[in-house]
Order: sequence, then C-alpha cells, then structure tokens
Amino acid sequence: MVEDEKKTTTDHENSEPSVVEAEVDLQRQEADFALKLVDTLVSFNDQQISSYEIPNRFFTTEELNCFCLFANSLPINALPAIYPENGFLLFRGVPVPKSVNLTSSGLEEIEYILRSSNSIELKSLHLSDLAPDLLNSYQMATQIYNDRLSKIAATYMANVKNAKTQVIEVSAAVVCGFVIILTLARLI
Repeated sequence: MVEDEKKTTTDHENSEPSVVEAEVDLQRQEADFALKLVDTLVSFNDQQISSYEIPNRFFTTEELNCFCLFANSLPINALPAIYPENGFLLFRGVPVPKSVNLTSSGLEEIEYILRSSNSIELKSLHLSDLAPDLLNSYQMATQIYNDRLSKIAATYMANVKNAKTQVIEVSAAVVCGFVIILTLARLI
C-alpha cells in the first residue's frame, strides 16, 4: 500500500513538470511570435524589407491576420518632426526615427499585399477571431512596440532639446559678439 502511494505521488510529480514545461514552452512561443510581429514592422518601417517580403515571414493565414491586426492597431506617424531633419547654417539637424513611424501609405501597402497574397478580408478581421496564443502574442507585441516607441520618443526629444540648446547658445554668442563690436565701434 505504501509503495502504491509512493508510485502515485511519483507519477503525479512527474506529470506536473511536463505541464509546467508545456506552459513555459507555449509562453516562449507566444513571446517569440510577438517579437517577430514587432521586428517585421520595424524592418518594414526602416525599409530593410519590402512589403512583398512580409507574407513570407509568416507561416499561416492566422499569423498574417494577427500581423494585419497588429499593424492596424498602431499609431500613424507616432513621432512627427518637430525640428528640421537636415542641417542648416552651422547647426545640425535631428532626423525623425523611422523605425516606429508607420505611415498611412505604408499601412495601405501592407494591407494591399496581405489582401492580394492571401485573400485576407481586412474589414472582417477582429481580435476575437484570433486563437488565444495569437491573441496573447498580439498583446505582447503591442506592449513591446509601445515600450520601444516611448524609449525612441524620449531619445528623439532629448536630441531635439540638445539641438535647440546649441542654436540658443550660438545665437547668444553671435548677438554678444555683435554688441561688443558695436560698442567698440562707438568708442572709436
């Protein structure tokens, strides 16, 4: 009887790690797919891949649907240019980071390719149509993308602030120099 209890306990202990391992493996797959969603969109925004390559990065129609919903959920032109991107006079420009700036034309291009390559009807896509693992990946991808966007926006704003400071410092130096020259000219 004691041996039967030990055997039952051992069998139960052995089955629990496999359930836990399966859960960990599923979470890893969801996280990997979430990163794949983000990396695909960032690569497209950076023009590292074309829209024609996007369908080749996913294996199933459900994954393409998930990517389409993900792309449609993101803000268009999340980081607008607030400072000249090209240098002017003595000053440097601050380029807008393109990796998180999905344009409306880029989104239309993605939708067109997905529609034409896999007959995806975009108007009938809903988050509720996604499998639970894809829905979890979608949510993780949205969080990853938003975190990346906030970090890039903070860096962009710091660069703009530094560039504006440079303009103010140089302008103040030029005005002071001009005042000194005028003062010296008046004294002579």
